[in-house]
Amino acid sequence: MLLPLLLAVAAPAADPLSRIPAGYTLAAVMPHPRAAADAVRNLPALTAATRLAEVKAALASPAVRRLAELVAYYERDLGTEWPALLDKLAGRGIAVGAMFGQDDGPAVIAVEGTDPDAVAGFFASAVKFLDAGDGDTPVSLTRGTRAGADTVTNGTDFHAARRGPTLWVANRADALSAALDSSGPSLAADAAPARALVGGDPLAWAWVDFAPARRSQAARDFFDGAAKDFLGVVVVGGTADAARRADFVAAGLHRTPAGARLEVKLPAKRADLRPELALHVPPAGPGSLPLLNPPGTIYSQSFHLDLGTLWRERAKLINGQTLKDIEKAERDISKVLPNTTLGELLEMSGPYHRVVVADVPGDAYATKPVTPLPAAAVVLSMRDERFGKTTAAALRAGAFVATTQYKLKMSTQDVDGVKVVCYRFPVGEPLDADPDRLRFNAVPCFAVVGEHLVVASRPELVRALLPELKKTGGESPAVWRGRFDVGGAAGYLERYPEPVVNRALLGEGVSLAEAKQRAAAGLAWLATLGGVELSLDHRTDAYVVTVNWEAK
Repeated sequence: MLLPLLLAVAAPAADPLSRIPAGYTLAAVMPHPRAAADAVRNLPALTAATRLAEVKAALASPAVRRLAELVAYYERDLGTEWPALLDKLAGRGIAVGAMFGQDDGPAVIAVEGTDPDAVAGFFASAVKFLDAGDGDTPVSLTRGTRAGADTVTNGTDFHAARRGPTLWVANRADALSAALDSSGPSLAADAAPARALVGGDPLAWAWVDFAPARRSQAARDFFDGAAKDFLGVVVVGGTADAARRADFVAAGLHRTPAGARLEVKLPAKRADLRPELALHVPPAGPGSLPLLNPPGTIYSQSFHLDLGTLWRERAKLINGQTLKDIEKAERDISKVLPNTTLGELLEMSGPYHRVVVADVPGDAYATKPVTPLPAAAVVLSMRDERFGKTTAAALRAGAFVATTQYKLKMSTQDVDGVKVVCYRFPVGEPLDADPDRLRFNAVPCFAVVGEHLVVASRPELVRALLPELKKTGGESPAVWRGRFDVGGAAGYLERYPEPVVNRALLGEGVSLAEAKQRAAAGLAWLATLGGVELSLDHRTDAYVVTVNWEAK
């Protein structure tokens, strides 16, 4: 009695991918379905959402009711409630094998249970349920056996089998036959490097084989074009280069104490990055500066983009005609820059850039815009203090030209020893180009703060950023980071709830009082969702895209 128990404990956990033959180019695995289900249903935000009127209505919909009835049917038929039933039927994992990019290609799902009797009972019950049809459409299922497995098929796009504790479902007969009969290598071997790169104990993970696609002429043409396309190089140059060098992509979804983390990894070593792409990836130092987080922050972004390197390496990064156009534009712009050229100005600029959108207190003008917008600021680092002086002079010149058209009024403010130059729109004068009065959202301003140039839409945001710019620490190796604060957005919408209220009034046909109540409840729930951060990181052994959600 003791020996079988010891052997069962010592046996390695089954890998459902081992039940799928090699040759597929996409794999998706949920190793522990019960843990994944518990992680989702135990989320406080999900529990709170069920109290919202809109969610209650969705849960009462026919589709959701039918799903609940189906679950109840299997619970009654098998005598087990669904959480425990999920363990018995899929406790050792669920895996999918498919052909990436082929809508009509073969695909198979393998489900590995822990209780062969429960799996057999479920298979029989499911076949009986499907055989009954929906009352209007007759279903013709053919039962059989193959390679020691019970099989069932509708003869077209549904093929299923059960052998021991394993279930298979495929869209083609040959895909199911290969899964049942295969004695060769499995998809688990093909995806093993991806599983190792994912690491940890994910709730779910996936693998896509890039190698076949990369060998195609279309892929080669795409990467060759992207390597010389100006906007492509500036916006996604580092990412495109990593994809060009990677044989596969791996993704893992992990539970965290405060939420969840999704990591997408490409096995592209940082050392193999093209040298001129130091435009995106610094050879030394942090990848990005700390995210700015003044009170009321809705969105904050920090990234590395070395425009000096872009200018120096332009012949390697930009194709011929575009390069000629850019160099001509540089000569034209340089004519109006004081005592410098655009190329020199780019060399003086720093490689670190930050953007922040925040809800600042008060209104910019007594005249209100039709659509209130939050304040925004761009913070640029400087290698040379002349960058700040030259750019400030250029901004003043541009504002002078705009003043002749919009009658802007310039003023200066001293904020904690920092000179902030501001421009205000005149109140009481209509502007045909701005019938919605959007200009009254902004008091354009700029300031030089230490080694940073700050350009903002409101001086109140500049004031709020001053202590943020003095903080130390918080740098990251990630070359791009962006964080959306759902709570900050909810706070802004709470101040200006009209769009949310109008949506309830027009879309759901409720009274004004109920619309306001629903809007308040929805915004209170949004505030509990915390924030979502996206980052791009060229690590030593892989290029990693991370999406991290942290609830409050």
